[in-house]
Amino acid sequence: MPESAAQPRRPAEGHPILVVGLGHVGVAVVHRLHALGVPVRALLTPAEQARQGAELQRLGVETVHASAAWEQDLVRQEFADLGAVVLAADNDSGNVDACLLVRRHSTDVPMLVRVSDPTLVRFLRVSVPHVEPYSMGSVTAPVAAELALQLLSRGGRGTLVKRPTPRSVRVRTALWAMLVIALLTSVVGTVVVASQLKMQGLDALGAAAGWVLTGAAPLGVKMTSGLHWIAVALAIADRTALIAAALLVFDWLLQRRLAGVVQPAPVNLHDHVVVLGAGNVGARVAEILHQRRIAVVVVERDGGLRNVQRLRSAGIAVVVGDTTVDETLDLAGAWQASVVMALTSLDAVNLHVGLLLADRKAAVPTVVRLLSPELSEHATRTADVSPLSPVAETASYVCRAVERLRKERGKRKDPVATSPTPDPARPTGRYAGPEFDAPARNTDQHQKLARAAALAVERAALADDATAGKAESTAGEPGAPRT
Repeated sequence: MPESAAQPRRPAEGHPILVVGLGHVGVAVVHRLHALGVPVRALLTPAEQARQGAELQRLGVETVHASAAWEQDLVRQEFADLGAVVLAADNDSGNVDACLLVRRHSTDVPMLVRVSDPTLVRFLRVSVPHVEPYSMGSVTAPVAAELALQLLSRGGRGTLVKRPTPRSVRVRTALWAMLVIALLTSVVGTVVVASQLKMQGLDALGAAAGWVLTGAAPLGVKMTSGLHWIAVALAIADRTALIAAALLVFDWLLQRRLAGVVQPAPVNLHDHVVVLGAGNVGARVAEILHQRRIAVVVVERDGGLRNVQRLRSAGIAVVVGDTTVDETLDLAGAWQASVVMALTSLDAVNLHVGLLLADRKAAVPTVVRLLSPELSEHATRTADVSPLSPVAETASYVCRAVERLRKERGKRKDPVATSPTPDPARPTGRYAGPEFDAPARNTDQHQKLARAAALAVERAALADDATAGKAESTAGEPGAPRT
């Protein structure tokens, strides 16, 4: 079938990009590079072949049946003919092992290694040349923060409606209403009984108060029909008041007891940002917004998560609770927020919160993290939310980084190339994570280490020559011992 003008054309000359790890990110990278016309070679394990083999074959992508965990499989790859290697598996240790195996057999092939641990990121940058670490969190967090800033800059959330009242507040309000109505009924009933007793010539106020408190009618009272029903109403009101008062006291004691265990987030904030989820993406977004001096409240279900303590140490309010419960959203002040960002690791939870705010007509802009690109695209058309796909954003970043690393490699191989200059195509801003903002690249560090090692070897050789010359001169002197 002839190629249409709208389809991207594969370049006549170009080194293929080897993609290892065909998970969500790896498949998205292969699709994106193939759509851009870049030659791609996918390394497939037997399990990945069963899942993705047919789809890649329909696309016409070159596939290699091997495993990155085995050195003999990697040795068979011609690294000199590769434009770059993309390690996209969701396994830090496996990606680092594959990175070191590749670097053992090729010293200059560019590599993009998916690593989420900051310690491993720093280690690879210092110890392995021509390596670009990345992760979904480092790529997606700046994008999400930029999206939140754009929504904040718009202002004007539209017509605000009254936030839904939590169930506990509704129950407490009902108890107070019962208590007040019962007390008013008792007061009115006491006045009526006192007037009836006064008409019968009895001590009106004392007899009426005793009747209300004890429930027993005074001696000598003529029980008319009206007085009888008044006595029944007073008995019901008295019991209702006692029950309501007891429940309110119990609720107050329970709140005092839990006050030392649960630290509620400040609920009196307005026009702030609520981040749901303190994972890699949510924690980084909260820190970025906090550095921009924007009020942030984080909601996390697991109070023992390491990021929770880190966020609290930075002065960011954290609410521990279920993000899908109205009471938790009320504690975080979600109904008065300017932006709500559902960034948990579960698509169902994030979409539930987005639809909940839309159904309540809260008029709060909501950013929803959806791992599935298809679901993200569908939500864009059908739901009143702003979806964010970490897979799509990471694939876009990898494609940009691949192009940049290929250009850098071409400059290194060109003998006429001058000193490197900043690449204007290098992704910055919303597509760059905090660990990619360092001005100096690790290539400069390796050049310094190489020069230092060569200088040390040269000094050691000079020292050995000087020692040997001194020994020869000493042996030629008279009286010197002979060997």
